[in-house]
Amino acid sequence: MKKTAIIMNALLAAALLTGGDGLYGHIAAAETIGDKTPSVSKAADSATPVLKPIWQAKTNETRLYDQQAPVSNGLVYYAASGKLMAADLATGKLKWSIPEGQSPEVITNNSVFYITNGGDLVRADARRGKIIWRTKGVNSPSEVGAHAELVNRSLIYFNENGGLAAYNPSNGKKKWENKALSMYAGSVIGQYDGLLVVSSTVDNYRTQFFGLDPATGKQRWRTEGVYSFLAYRNGQLTMRRQPDLSTVTGGVAAPGYLVTWVQLNLRTGKVSRTENYTPLNDVSRLGNSYTAITGPYLYTADGNLDKNEAILRRYTLDQDSNAEPVSYVQFGKWLAGPNNGMAFFAQGTELIGVKSDDLSAVSYGGFPSPVSRVQTLGRGVFASLDNGDFYLIKAETGKRLGRISTKATEIGNAYMVDGMLLVQTNNGIFAAALPKSLK
Repeated sequence: MKKTAIIMNALLAAALLTGGDGLYGHIAAAETIGDKTPSVSKAADSATPVLKPIWQAKTNETRLYDQQAPVSNGLVYYAASGKLMAADLATGKLKWSIPEGQSPEVITNNSVFYITNGGDLVRADARRGKIIWRTKGVNSPSEVGAHAELVNRSLIYFNENGGLAAYNPSNGKKKWENKALSMYAGSVIGQYDGLLVVSSTVDNYRTQFFGLDPATGKQRWRTEGVYSFLAYRNGQLTMRRQPDLSTVTGGVAAPGYLVTWVQLNLRTGKVSRTENYTPLNDVSRLGNSYTAITGPYLYTADGNLDKNEAILRRYTLDQDSNAEPVSYVQFGKWLAGPNNGMAFFAQGTELIGVKSDDLSAVSYGGFPSPVSRVQTLGRGVFASLDNGDFYLIKAETGKRLGRISTKATEIGNAYMVDGMLLVQTNNGIFAAALPKSLK
């Protein structure tokens, strides 16, 4: 997970929750889904096969939540002991290493790009580990570091100490730089209709978005607010706007809305549309854990910061702002999704899945420890437990195909690559064979 996402999830604020659905009864009458959760699999946990990793390796514990698997041409790339490593995906055997190398920022079929502790941007041959070029990054490095992303055949480098630059990925030649941009806790949002959009934090509460000319890096507009980016939709930048609580006095109610989403004009950066849903008496203690647009729906998981809760609700975009959302509160504590057509919830140590298409529920049974995180990949559901166990489950039937004891306190993203399961943890990275039914 990028640092920006972590900061935004921690800082998005809004409403004091009480009662059944938690909102002073504001949406207590909201539509709920079903009355009973059918049990698909209650297999004894002792019958779950214990799987052992084929190989595992220590890492520097960074980039645990990257969306792209750190794999190319049958090699896995990771950083450890001050080196960039490449290991065989099937065996874990080390193929090459680069001293002073760091975790890869970008991986392609032919190249691995990384940034040194000194702020240099480096391209290495993905198969042999030979350095192809090395160039100095924009501005002096900071203790927080720098990042890079490949956007429309340009390598965009942004320094947490300030500044942004674009490089030709083939030869490392700089196309342009903009040293003036503040990029602390920054992200490259993307390039849309001829405009490069990037963001960063203003004061660890408000965010700022910049619209840049992708050919020159020159700033066309800047927008500031308590925003988080959702999607590029219908030619507009769609954002969720949280209440600005910077001037709210403690103990004083702050009226507002559970959800406000806005559209920003791509050419000007100005708000072109605002939609408010579910008015609240007080928006001073609501935290947001998840917001996503999927088709015509906006899903949001919000709850009382003091209770560490997150209740999933579904809104239909462009509907009457007074319409009640669909509430998933009866299914328990929200864990993930919807992803791949399913959202996941915990009731004690039991895992519940709710299908997005027909809103039916599936029980995946109880576990020896609470489920802390869930991922869906292909035909599989992958559950991380508080005790460090990692379960492989067939999504359709709920059958538990295997359990791996990671002994990790944080389990990051899992990936399915070439018939292998690759999992990032704070104890390192490991690979296991995928069961046939998940391939």
